[in-house]
Amino acid sequence: MLIDEQTLRDLDIIKTGEVGKALFDFIDKTNTTGGKHRLKEKLLHPPVSLGLVRMQQDAIRYLAGHLVSFSLPFNDRHMKALEDYLSTNIIVLRSNNVVESLRFCLVDIQAYRYLKNSVSEMISFIKAFYRLFHDHKEKEGLPAILQKAYQELHFLIHGDRFKEICAQPVNTVFTYHHVLQADRLIRTQLKKYVTGILSWYYETDALLAMAKTTNECHFSFPDFIDTKEGIFEAERLYHPMLPKAVPVDIKLNRDSQFIFLTGPNMSGKTTFLKATGIAVYFAHLGMGVPAKRVTISYFDRIFTSLNKTDNILNGYSFFLSEVKRVKQLAEAINSGENVFSLFDELFRGTNVKDAYDATVMVASGLALWRNSMFVLSSHLWEVWDSISHWGNIRALCFESNIENGVPLFTYRLVSGVSQMRLGLTIIENEKIMELLKCN
Repeated sequence: MLIDEQTLRDLDIIKTGEVGKALFDFIDKTNTTGGKHRLKEKLLHPPVSLGLVRMQQDAIRYLAGHLVSFSLPFNDRHMKALEDYLSTNIIVLRSNNVVESLRFCLVDIQAYRYLKNSVSEMISFIKAFYRLFHDHKEKEGLPAILQKAYQELHFLIHGDRFKEICAQPVNTVFTYHHVLQADRLIRTQLKKYVTGILSWYYETDALLAMAKTTNECHFSFPDFIDTKEGIFEAERLYHPMLPKAVPVDIKLNRDSQFIFLTGPNMSGKTTFLKATGIAVYFAHLGMGVPAKRVTISYFDRIFTSLNKTDNILNGYSFFLSEVKRVKQLAEAINSGENVFSLFDELFRGTNVKDAYDATVMVASGLALWRNSMFVLSSHLWEVWDSISHWGNIRALCFESNIENGVPLFTYRLVSGVSQMRLGLTIIENEKIMELLKCN
């Protein structure tokens, strides 16, 4: 799945300011700096095919079921020490001569001691990491991603070079020589293999973070349907970062792939759009989603326009920024991509008449593309009269009411169009006009 910077910001995936918590922070349960970097890369670049999504989901599902026994043996301090060792500028002893080894130790005993400790730590790390995979493979097998990590570990640890490194020297004189020769092998011939093992350690750390989040938050793994016809059905969907979120149900498919969403301010529209986008996004990461049950097809791209602003540097007004965003969506679906798209208050940067006409025009155009999904929120409930003839567009709204002059929100999603307008009521309740009266 492709995801652009605007969508990353709209769904609060990566923190962009000083205030607020991003989804990355919510998911980040890594134990190493390398794992944290790898997790961020995975969030910025989800798998780009259904097959790859399923592979990642299999790995995360497996780890979620084995969190106690699949504990990484080395912490961040150890891993940084191993990285520092691989990149140290201490000269590699090129000669296989014992005398040269002794001369090296006499010239710089501190360097020798550092290399000796580092070689020992590297051997311990590789063996411990291998045992972790080997134990699980022997018991029940491993999913494809973890199996690949195990194969690379197996290839390294059973190779003649690694066995040579692990061989014990027979006396003190040859200890010096053996350590320096082992260092030479690790930092030259075996370096790319050892570096690859470190990368797998960070990959596993990132996958474990996603598995931990899935378990701790009681998320459900989605069922992916291999079809070109778009589908997204969620039962009791909610926003994962709201402590008292009201769950909703949503159903989108080829015959009903467009939702026209209405409701007054503060009724829950934007939260619903974000919750839906996060669920689709999490599913394409291979992790669990915040819902009781989800059935979904693979989408080539997730595309949102929830927090558009003026683009002063490019000379774009708010309205032109909205138009450019709609054009980007049109280009994506016209190129053949299956897109899951979320728009909040489309064309609110222009006058009501233009916003109405433009919304009708764009919604009617999008309705032609049955393999993509669209959720469009709007205050212009009158638009429904002009697009309701499209059989694949459904009208949903959030319940709201006024009791004793106070707006009440249930945050329940129901069928139909909301004609409730609460703007003036909210202004009156804030007693703004009383403050503006001249004495």
